[in-house]
Amino acid sequence: MRGAIVPGGDSERSTGGGVGKAVLALALAVAFIMATITGCGGDGATIVIRDLSFEPNRVTIKAGETVTWKNEDRRSHQIMSGAPPVMTEDFVSPSLSSGESWSHTFAEPGEYPFHSMTGGLLGWVEVEE
Repeated sequence: MRGAIVPGGDSERSTGGGVGKAVLALALAVAFIMATITGCGGDGATIVIRDLSFEPNRVTIKAGETVTWKNEDRRSHQIMSGAPPVMTEDFVSPSLSSGESWSHTFAEPGEYPFHSMTGGLLGWVEVEE
């Protein structure tokens, strides 16, 4: 019997069928939606370093939120505030090897340029009130 419940002592088990597949499909859909909206809500943003570029290279967050840089590039990167030739001392990450991440929380509203000297990458964080 496809999809039948089989009695078995103190518990019951499903022999398969459509209900289990529907639950799995629903769980996968929820996981996909949650992964898609990560970084879009009120928790901050994630910037991925890949193929010598920042993805995205501009994010907008609220004051008090955090930006996380995740290095998926083959090269190491150090995230520094400012845009060359004007450097600032707002934040500087350690050198991030491939697979490593670093986060910074922005307390004050404003426009914060950032860069990595590896590949001349440039990006911006806009912090709103």
